[in-house]
Amino acid sequence: MRPDLDFRTLRAQIEAATWVPDFTALYRRAGRVRLRDRMAVAGALVGTLAVLAPVALAGIFGRPAPNVLGPNPDLADTTSPSVAPSSTAGYSSTITVLAAAGNLPNLVAAVDVCVESPQARRCSLQVTAFGDKAERRTPYVLDALRSSPLDKISGVQLIRIAPDTFMLSGEVSGASRSNVRFRLTDDPQASRSGQPVIGPSEHLPLGTADRAVQLVQYGDLFGVRESDGTMSLIGQPSMARRTVVSGLPSAAGWWVTGADLHTGAPAVAVSTDQGQIWLARTLDAPAGIDVPTVVSQDGHNAWAFVRYTRQIRLFRTSDGGANWREVRTSIELPASLKTLENRPFGVLIRPDRSLLLWFQADGATLFLESKDGGESFVTGSGPGGAIAPVDNGFASLGEPARVSTDAHAWQEADLSATVLPN
Repeated sequence: MRPDLDFRTLRAQIEAATWVPDFTALYRRAGRVRLRDRMAVAGALVGTLAVLAPVALAGIFGRPAPNVLGPNPDLADTTSPSVAPSSTAGYSSTITVLAAAGNLPNLVAAVDVCVESPQARRCSLQVTAFGDKAERRTPYVLDALRSSPLDKISGVQLIRIAPDTFMLSGEVSGASRSNVRFRLTDDPQASRSGQPVIGPSEHLPLGTADRAVQLVQYGDLFGVRESDGTMSLIGQPSMARRTVVSGLPSAAGWWVTGADLHTGAPAVAVSTDQGQIWLARTLDAPAGIDVPTVVSQDGHNAWAFVRYTRQIRLFRTSDGGANWREVRTSIELPASLKTLENRPFGVLIRPDRSLLLWFQADGATLFLESKDGGESFVTGSGPGGAIAPVDNGFASLGEPARVSTDAHAWQEADLSATVLPN
């Protein structure tokens, strides 16, 4: 007889063989892991926003509005800015001497007075007394040439065309050169912006003390009578890129540098009869990066420096520009001067006939000098800034500004009071 089946034991064996795991605990654990990962991502996003949000807000709300930045020449916008700082108080200001002219000890200087406000640098070009005893307390000219204190200005020149009459010129915001003529007796308020100088339309008699000027770069030359500052038409030298040589004594005649009309080679022209006849000569050299720089003390002996990217070629005349010979001495440039392009450069001849070359590079002024008429050059010393010849001496436009009668001994110069821009 067969024994009875034990259903309880059989059921337990079947359930053990077919058991399926319970995933509930796994689901709960996976949920906790996902929650932890999401919280980590959210924390990273919050940290990133905490860093970037202030920068974004500053870019949106801290940027000056377009009318604060001034007119946009690309959009033909000529209107002056309508929003301006209400006061310049509390902001630092700078005074930069850009040019000087006249007779020592009573020179005049063109200075740019700027206020370094946070949103826009505001400047005023002024002409003021300059020298070892500058006693005048008000500028001769205020807010010259610019139509807005936000305009950029470059290439400022100041020349004396009569005993008390001067011409100030410069390139404003990349535009063509503009000029203003003034007398030292003018009311500075009346000379605040000045009237542009218009070229003359007739020929007037000129004397040996009268000067030649240009109203635009490479433009026509005009004669100016020393007695009253009246301008006159004159003959023009036959050359391109005409540039009047400034800083020469009136007895030296009129000298103009430029380029040969056919070859583009550097050229020099001289007139000893106030522009009626010009003696033009082409130098035996390829075109440089600019027109030649010429210095002369007596109008007979003169030196012409032609600049290239890494070289200067020197030419000399001893017969008033009729014949030029190249001085073969190599001018060794300072090692720190890697290129001459876009570097302010100047040459002066001292009363003892020594030559002084200066270069500006990376905020410093470098000097070379020659005591043998340009046959050799050695490292020299100077006042520490660009040098401008004046009628009876020299003015250094560095910080501090200095003046000298011989370009050897320099003394600090006084600059009379200036006015902060509005």
